[in-house]
Amino acid sequence: MAQIALPRDVASAVIVRGLAAAQRAIVIAVVVIVIVAVVEALTVRGAAAAIPPAVASLIVIAALALLLLVRPTAVTATAYIVLGSAASVVYVVALLTAGARLDEPGPYLVNRIATALGMVGALNGSARSGVAWSVAGFVAAEASLVIGFSIVGRPVDGGLSPLIVLVLAVVAYTALAAARSRLRRRIPDLDRLQWELELADRQRELERRAARVVHDTVLADLAIIASRPGELDEGARARLERDLAVAAEASVARTGQSEVVTPRAGIAHDLLELAGEYQWSGVTVDVSGWESLDVEVSSPVRDAVLGATRAALDNVVRHAGTDHAELVVGSRDGRLAVLVVDGGVGFAATGVEADRLGVRSSIAARIGDVGGAVRVWSGDEGTTVMLTVPVARSGSAVGGEPS
Repeated sequence: MAQIALPRDVASAVIVRGLAAAQRAIVIAVVVIVIVAVVEALTVRGAAAAIPPAVASLIVIAALALLLLVRPTAVTATAYIVLGSAASVVYVVALLTAGARLDEPGPYLVNRIATALGMVGALNGSARSGVAWSVAGFVAAEASLVIGFSIVGRPVDGGLSPLIVLVLAVVAYTALAAARSRLRRRIPDLDRLQWELELADRQRELERRAARVVHDTVLADLAIIASRPGELDEGARARLERDLAVAAEASVARTGQSEVVTPRAGIAHDLLELAGEYQWSGVTVDVSGWESLDVEVSSPVRDAVLGATRAALDNVVRHAGTDHAELVVGSRDGRLAVLVVDGGVGFAATGVEADRLGVRSSIAARIGDVGGAVRVWSGDEGTTVMLTVPVARSGSAVGGEPS
């Protein structure tokens, strides 16, 4: 069954990732501008010696932001905060010891790297992670300012820029989280809808399988009993007991059928045994082609072929009005073919009532479920039902090939 997409979750994650990527891109763009401003300010004020460490620190934070933009992982985010904090300390010390008084009238240039630390952004499309990493970046930024000002023996004056960045980030990510929560309450739970659809599909499949079991066992046996005068022989009793056990004990639940081919006695042997069961029914079933049939089939294919063949032979017993049928088996081009042929009265396919399950459910649907096909020819000279299913391996010599 096709999976149902969850557009509300996808859209939310895309928006969160977009916001985080924008934050990191802004850091890179702002650092380029700050580099120009710092170089100019230090040159004008005669503090060119502070340019190399200050510019190097800015380049480090820009490189970390670029790395985080390309690979937004917990490792790169941690590196951004830790290494960025160290770069911030170097940057603050370089500017405050240059004698250029770049912290006056305010610490706008001094706290640029510290401000950038709060723009680490969200990871994995989660708004909550955006809040958490923003707080972590703000704490690291404040710590770097305290350490930098303390090293040069100046009162700490980090400014409000890191706090403003934190507030904006928290508000933005909180708004996205709240919007997603509202959508979850207003939009139907698509996960549950999908589960209910799958449950309904399984229920319909169970009902269809149950109908097959009843048709192939109880109804078929009752029809044959009603058409036979006198007492039943031992073979008839044995089949009735077996079919009643199947109807009473067999589960129709789907149990994760495996498509792995499992070696068995052979489908040819199984079909021969099946034909032998009809000796008590009043219809002789001749089998041809089984001696040279050398193919392997999976368990689901085997069950489908035997069940559909049994249903076709039951139809011969119940409806054909003949005492003879042929079962022809063979393989070609990776497909097993089984023909059930009788010389009975035949029928018109268009005249079959809608509630009759034999051909539609017990034969066609069963074979179709395993990738096979069914063809039926019927007329005054009798009826032929041909089943074809895929096989795992075909032997080199195949006898009795139907044409």
